[in-house]
Amino acid sequence: MKLVTDINIPYLKGVFEPFFDEVLYLPGNNINREIVKDADALLIRTRTNCNAELLEGSKVKFIGSATIGYDHIDTNYCDKKGIVWATAPGCNSGGVLQWVVCALLQLSQTKNFPLKGKTLGVVGVGNVGSKIAKAGEALGMNVLCCDPPRKRNENLSEFVDFATITQKSDIITFHVPLNHSGTDATYYMANDNFFEVINPNVIIINSSRGEVVETSSLVKAIKSGKIIASALDVWEGEPKVSPEIIKYIDIATPHIAGYSLEGKVNGTKMVVDALSKYFGLGLEPWCPTPDPTSSKIILDSFVDLESTVAKTYNITNDDKAFRNNPDDFEKIRNEYNFRREFSAYELPSISFIKELKSLGFRASNQ
Repeated sequence: MKLVTDINIPYLKGVFEPFFDEVLYLPGNNINREIVKDADALLIRTRTNCNAELLEGSKVKFIGSATIGYDHIDTNYCDKKGIVWATAPGCNSGGVLQWVVCALLQLSQTKNFPLKGKTLGVVGVGNVGSKIAKAGEALGMNVLCCDPPRKRNENLSEFVDFATITQKSDIITFHVPLNHSGTDATYYMANDNFFEVINPNVIIINSSRGEVVETSSLVKAIKSGKIIASALDVWEGEPKVSPEIIKYIDIATPHIAGYSLEGKVNGTKMVVDALSKYFGLGLEPWCPTPDPTSSKIILDSFVDLESTVAKTYNITNDDKAFRNNPDDFEKIRNEYNFRREFSAYELPSISFIKELKSLGFRASNQ
């Protein structure tokens, strides 16, 4: 059997060699039709589009993506062809939480925009969005949750519609999959019409998919003064992002919001387990040895919430690296030094406050 895997999925080397005749490691955008035609399984990230163009005529039976989303997989085609596919839902939710919280605190400081008492609109309340909603409450904000599929399927009366988000939010953050059509389409959901009806002086945050926000409409709203600040981790047409667009964005990073050590370990664990289960390899539940996330980091002092959060992640460093070298989008991602999530940090219980606990920090006596 042959396995083709993205070389940038960590901790995989040596895991499947005892079970496959050939294990091929390649950059995701180099995985092509010729390479996969005799492959039995693929382990990928978002850079490999699994569609008819790639898969037609191949032996592929299983696709595992070490990512939370699956818009890079033609699921209809795979289902029709009997190709089993799996992703890693929620694997990097703690990393995205950290990125959003750090972005909020940074914008609050630079824009003199106190968060307490403001209304945070969370669009998409899955693994990531639910954590963002909880964090918003911990930071003293009023939180509105919008997730039409969940509202319908779970009868969640407390969830609001998208119109309410646009009418009442001071900050709007997107955590949705990319759906091009249908009742719950998210493609360009933030377009000219959206920016016309939102409140003035709104902050826009997008760490979901680039095409959820229509870039030209966002820039127009920023130029008009209606948007007072923005933070983007995802971009239309990435990895090619125009410096002319970046200059209008207050916090700009190259799709690394979920790039935590915990997120990467989780993503790899989930696809290893899924592939192992499909082929009956008996590896699950798998974990890299030693587990790189087992160590904890002790913070021996506490000044305030903002400085404590900043000790875990300086988002301005990632902004500067990308802003100065936008053509290095993929290079920055592939060489990224995975950060530790809030849950890796411990504080003396005497200084432990409930807001930090709500964000995932731990007391050292736990």
